[in-house]
Amino acid sequence: MKKILFLLLSFTLVGITSCSSDDDKADVNYVTAKFNGVETKFNIISVDKIDYDGYSDIIVTATTNNDPTKVITIASEYGVTGQNEIWGFDYETSDGYYVQDSDNFTSTLTTNSDGKYIGTFSGSLVDDSNGNVMVLTNGAFNIAY
Repeated sequence: MKKILFLLLSFTLVGITSCSSDDDKADVNYVTAKFNGVETKFNIISVDKIDYDGYSDIIVTATTNNDPTKVITIASEYGVTGQNEIWGFDYETSDGYYVQDSDNFTSTLTTNSDGKYIGTFSGSLVDDSNGNVMVLTNGAFNIAY
């Protein structure tokens, strides 16, 4: 009887801890933004840390489950936080390749080390081939790598 009670208790505890762990993961590993008012959530994420002599860069590439033609790339120096520290941001779609308008793009990095990359961004993106402007609002990311 003690073995059966122990097994039931064990399975119950495993089930409870598994659920809470899944809930915690829903809060990380995403990039989300509104492009010309249309919200898109990117949840297939790749993070590369590139080491140079004296510093490192973080390069994030993200796409969506339902449309692999939409790709975001975010780049900044590793370990640096604060305002406007994202030095590279581009958005590729089947319709064009947009890069950040350096005069009208803002970002805030709140965490950028120890396997965590968290921040916000907004502004304008420009298609280099034709000059079309895309308005970017409510951009945010929370990535564990």
